[in-house]
Amino acid sequence: MKGTVDLRPDSFTEGGGLIDDFDGTIADIRFIMTDYDGKMVDAVPVAKVVYTVDGDEVGTDLLSVGGKDDFVPNDSGMGLVKLKSRDSLTKTSKFGMFMAAIVESGFPLNKMDSDDISYLVSTNGHFLRKVVEYKGLVKKGDRDSTVLLCTKINMLPWDAEKGGKGKKGKSGKVDAGLADDVAEIVQSILVDAEGDVSKKGLMSALFKDEKVAKLLAELPNKKAALKLATDDKFLKGREEWEYEDGVLKMG
Repeated sequence: MKGTVDLRPDSFTEGGGLIDDFDGTIADIRFIMTDYDGKMVDAVPVAKVVYTVDGDEVGTDLLSVGGKDDFVPNDSGMGLVKLKSRDSLTKTSKFGMFMAAIVESGFPLNKMDSDDISYLVSTNGHFLRKVVEYKGLVKKGDRDSTVLLCTKINMLPWDAEKGGKGKKGKSGKVDAGLADDVAEIVQSILVDAEGDVSKKGLMSALFKDEKVAKLLAELPNKKAALKLATDDKFLKGREEWEYEDGVLKMG
């Protein structure tokens, strides 16, 4: 593995019962490996996007990012790691098209991270499925290849947080109850790690550990909890542990 992949769409180079035509929210987005339910011999990296409408999940879309030998998800699933010769994503991948459409619809490029896509969670907009046309490729069967793209942004993530419950109060301070709940979860991860865990290890546990997933599911706002648990200011400000140079140690 040679390093992380730049996920900002301005770095992409030139070069893969569906939900369609709705106003909804990106409830979750992360990179995974999939063989498309056995339709492919080898698993390939994709961005998995979960959509909700009025709080109810309405569907999931898989956005291709490259081949099996190009990239793999990082530990958190929020970034990609290079494998061989490919240094960047392509504009013609479905993820490339998705990200370009997000920017064209009004998402500020300067608010995007280069190695993490978690900032897209809570984005609300109109999403419309469009046919993907690749020059020189013959369509297999009667079904066109399509990709679900954002055509209009109704609310950006930080605007959604201003009106959200259990995230921040009118003063802009983190909800004390949520902070204490998150602190208990972080402490449980520290205990399992024998009192010493890197932020990378913390993120891995938050997104992959089944026991932690159950604890997070019991909270009123899982997305806000995940965001808080990986915030350096929060990690440095708690008395239950020490946080320095990207490492948490039991206090």
